[in-house]
Amino acid sequence: MITMLNKLRSLVDDLMVSCGGWIEAIIIVSEDGVPIAYSASIDLKPDYVAAAISSIAGATSAVLELLNSRGFDGIDIRLRERRYLLVRRYQDCYLVALTKADPNLGFINLALEAHLSSGI
Repeated sequence: MITMLNKLRSLVDDLMVSCGGWIEAIIIVSEDGVPIAYSASIDLKPDYVAAAISSIAGATSAVLELLNSRGFDGIDIRLRERRYLLVRRYQDCYLVALTKADPNLGFINLALEAHLSSGI
């Protein structure tokens, strides 16, 4: 368990660097809403963010089920201040990233895909 936690922390740190400064915060959240690892250049409360993401993921899954879909791999939410909240499924967790304003989403998505597809 310790090595898995260290690998997740390393993943978060690697993504913060790989995303070229476009990310303000990354949090890995368990499906039941517990923050596992995070890094942020802004002030945040990881417990509250993790609980909220768990609710967003649950609500999204419920809507998709009503539409006869099998679930989701990611959610992109555009915020009014021109930032994005990105949620990606990763193993049995969610990876959550908050971007800076007017981010290079293509670059960020390439970095996320490269890191998340390689697994731990």
